[in-house]
Amino acid sequence: MSDAWMARLKDPQPWSAPRPLPQPATAGDICVRLYQQGDGPALFAAIDDRREALLPWMAWASSDPRRVDDSIFYVERCRRAYEKADCLDFPMAILDASSGAVLGGTGLHEIVPDLRQAEIGYWVRGTHQGKGICTRAIGALISAGLRPTEEGGWGLRRILIFNDVENVASRRVCVKLGLRLEMRMQKDRYLDSYRDTLGFAVLADEWDFEHNRTKPGTAGQN
Repeated sequence: MSDAWMARLKDPQPWSAPRPLPQPATAGDICVRLYQQGDGPALFAAIDDRREALLPWMAWASSDPRRVDDSIFYVERCRRAYEKADCLDFPMAILDASSGAVLGGTGLHEIVPDLRQAEIGYWVRGTHQGKGICTRAIGALISAGLRPTEEGGWGLRRILIFNDVENVASRRVCVKLGLRLEMRMQKDRYLDSYRDTLGFAVLADEWDFEHNRTKPGTAGQN
C-alpha cells in the first residue's frame, strides 16, 4: 500500500500526550488523577477491601496484587511510563477529594494517536459500590480526555468504553452519562464462559463539558 494511501487513513494531526500532563479531573468530592509516589499501599487496600466484589468482572483481582509491595511496584511502573514520549496508557486513581482515600481505578487506555481515540475502564472498591462514584469519576475523566490540550485537557477526539453485557452496574454508568451504544460483540471474550461485550462511545463535539455528560439530543440521548 502506497504512502499516499496510508496517509489518508490517519488524522493529519495525530495525538501526542500533552506536556506537562493534565491536572487531576474533579467532580464534587471525587478526584481522578495519575498515580503518584506513595499511592501503592492505599491502592492495595482499595483492591483488597471486599476483593470478591471485583472478581465477577475483573479477572486480574483473583491473583494480583497479592501484597502491598505488588501495588507499590505497579504505581512506580506507571509513574515511569507516564514520562515516556510514546506512552499510550495512563492508569489513574479515583480518590475521595477530601481525604485522599483511593476509591477505585480508571484511566485512558489503548490510545490510538492516528485516530485520537482512547478507551476508558474502571472499577470501584467493594465497600463503595452503588454510590454513584463511578458515574461522577468517569464523567469528569471523559471531560478531561476530550477537552482540547490548549484548555488543559488530553486533546482526544473519541472515547470508548467496553463492558460485559452481564455487568449491569458498569453498563449503567455509560447509560447515565448518555454514551452511545455502538456495538454488541457476540461471545467475543472468555471469562469462565464465552460472553458478549457492549461497546459505548462519545465524540468530543457531542460532550457537554459543563455537566460532564453528553449534550441533549446527541450520542445516547433521546
